[in-house]
Amino acid sequence: MEHDLVLEGRVVVPDGPQDAEVGVTDGVIGEIGHGLKGSRRIRAQGCLIFPGFIDIHVHLREPGWERKEDFRTGTMAAIHGGVTTLADMPNNPTPTTTAEALAQKARLADAKALVGVVFYGGIAAADPGSLVKLSRGVAGYKLYMSETTGAKAFPADELPRVFSLVAGTGKPLSIHCEDQAVIDEASHATDMSEPDAYCDARPSRSEAEAVANAIRALGGERDLRANVCHASLGETVSLVEEARKDGLHLSCEAALHHAYFSRRAMLDNPLLRTNPPLRGEEDREALVQGLRSGKVTFLVTDHAPHLLEEKEERGLAGVPGLDDYSHVAAWLMKSQGVHPTTVANVASSNPAKYLRLDDRGEIAPGKRADFTVIDLHAAEIVKGDDVRSRAGWSPYEGREFPGRARWVVYGGEILMDDFESVR
Repeated sequence: MEHDLVLEGRVVVPDGPQDAEVGVTDGVIGEIGHGLKGSRRIRAQGCLIFPGFIDIHVHLREPGWERKEDFRTGTMAAIHGGVTTLADMPNNPTPTTTAEALAQKARLADAKALVGVVFYGGIAAADPGSLVKLSRGVAGYKLYMSETTGAKAFPADELPRVFSLVAGTGKPLSIHCEDQAVIDEASHATDMSEPDAYCDARPSRSEAEAVANAIRALGGERDLRANVCHASLGETVSLVEEARKDGLHLSCEAALHHAYFSRRAMLDNPLLRTNPPLRGEEDREALVQGLRSGKVTFLVTDHAPHLLEEKEERGLAGVPGLDDYSHVAAWLMKSQGVHPTTVANVASSNPAKYLRLDDRGEIAPGKRADFTVIDLHAAEIVKGDDVRSRAGWSPYEGREFPGRARWVVYGGEILMDDFESVR
């Protein structure tokens, strides 16, 4: 038969990369083999063909902060970085804690998004029971253990109750683990005159104690699938691994910036202020080792776009990342020894399983034809002019990466062909 599209290259499947061709018909993978016929063909010999990357942690800012990002510009950045499905966080100016707010987001995404977008429901500290009303429309839930825009710190003594409520929905729960009391105490005692002082104002102890508290509260909920967001510590990876050994369904994610930068990078670039902050080199290396070993479950961006003037004038926490997902993935493979199959796990199959997106996440017959094709022989220096995010800047600007996404396919449609992306 003749397929609509055939991709040829090093196909990343669970047994490892293999030279093969993938045939696509009607937006679905039809077969993997050799000598396939197709009306269109992507010749990607020497490149790695991954299942489309799925980022389970992004802040697309719409509605409310469209000046920073919206569903169109955010998904343009995703395509540029090789990401074909996004999970959008709930902390907008009007948080996604009601069915009305969720419906508004869904309408906006349907009209503007260029790739797949699913949503987290927020958990309101004042009315945690309202989360049940969102269960049909969300892919998962998000809970904050420290204050952030659009969400107050969730009371620690209420965690067991809310974990039980979420478990009853069958949906997963992602948790921002920083202890607000520790942050309050440390921030009052920190001299903020140094560029990296923000790391001391939100110390490692704030994350470690919050993770330990969350694990204790999860002890009675063996059915809940929970995830520690943006782990920044080797200790967090160890705590999560021990909890898994004890039978909890607990995962953790590493953000691009925590895997790539340590706090000393802030001495030259104070724009790298994030929550949780960058840590020491030992913790950075532990996160990369966690990705190598599979102890870290997901690779995410925590894409949090702010305009450059906001970062410079107000010191807002958060950095954009979607434009650079494939850059950091290439760096992990080429420079840090992370196997391509492991990248496929943390960037595609594990996220699909976590969010129960059963139609995607691997290259197999019957799955959605979503692909990210990375060339590890196409080094590139990041330039601000190339950024698709409305934020207009990259924390990696001026840095050279050993590879990049060259093709992105979503549902059988080629959205990027060697950086000639949809605009």
